[in-house]
Amino acid sequence: MKTKKERIFYYDFLRAFAIIAVIICHVDFFFGPLNTPFEIIAQKAFHDIGRIGVPIFLMISGALLLNRDYPSLGDFLKRRFARIIYPFIFWIIIILAQLHFLNYNSTFLWNTFIGNPSITWYFWTLIGIYLFIPVINAFIEKYGLKGCEYFLAIWFVTIILKTFNSYPIFPTFTLDYFAYYIGYPILGYYLNNKEFNLSDKKICILGFIILIAALSSFVYFDYNRINLISEIYLNVPMVFMGSGMFIFIKYLDKITSFKHVKDNLIGKAIVSLSLCSYGMYFSHTSVLKFLTQYNPKSTLLFPVMFALTIFLSWLLPYIMSKIPYLRKVSGA
Repeated sequence: MKTKKERIFYYDFLRAFAIIAVIICHVDFFFGPLNTPFEIIAQKAFHDIGRIGVPIFLMISGALLLNRDYPSLGDFLKRRFARIIYPFIFWIIIILAQLHFLNYNSTFLWNTFIGNPSITWYFWTLIGIYLFIPVINAFIEKYGLKGCEYFLAIWFVTIILKTFNSYPIFPTFTLDYFAYYIGYPILGYYLNNKEFNLSDKKICILGFIILIAALSSFVYFDYNRINLISEIYLNVPMVFMGSGMFIFIKYLDKITSFKHVKDNLIGKAIVSLSLCSYGMYFSHTSVLKFLTQYNPKSTLLFPVMFALTIFLSWLLPYIMSKIPYLRKVSGA
């Protein structure tokens, strides 16, 4: 008899946090006028916390997909691509239809489809990563964590160069094979499997310190408009923010801090957000377009609008996941 696979709670927590973080990046217009430096810094800090969402999503993908024994290349591509392409097709039709109804022109609709600029950029990035996963998977199966360290060391050099707008150093010297978003899945796999020579509690605290220090530096650069960060997700503070968050939550789970949360209403809500996260990534775009019409432009009412956005963005794919013909395209 086939038993139900036990869920790993810190994966669910990280995925739920990541989708909320993504939504954080897109709700700024609900704030009222920002008149004081404190209000501006608070808004930027809130917004920059949201930037952690994309790295976390990619790191979880690496933790789940790498060093696996896939029956065949075709089987991997068929199963994995189906899970991301069908929901994309459904939601992009909904999004484009809504934009057309709101009288956006054809150029804007096309740019939305190709992700320039639009949340759909993540879908196209994910496609590229999934195409490369079997190659990286074979490499990690053979070389393990040492292979990860080799790749990540070079990848981090490219991140440093990108951060300071110094990439490439020489016209004929390129590290593009190690660059861009593919490093995050490998980093996620590495942090998920690496054993550290410190107690779980100390690693948990260290992860939190890394997270806060990296976030503080990112907010500082953002507030002072210091032009050190050319790539919003591919820079040194962002790598440490993602790493710190991943380590903090993983070891918070290991020291059983979530023990009393997992089976209560909060735990169930976290799991549900996690399951619906991919659908929410798309649905929140339509929700925000709808709520824009009722924008109070009040900092005082911002928490209400933010909570409403999360709830409605979750509700749509959740309801769809309960309908047989819509389950496959719900993103849940």
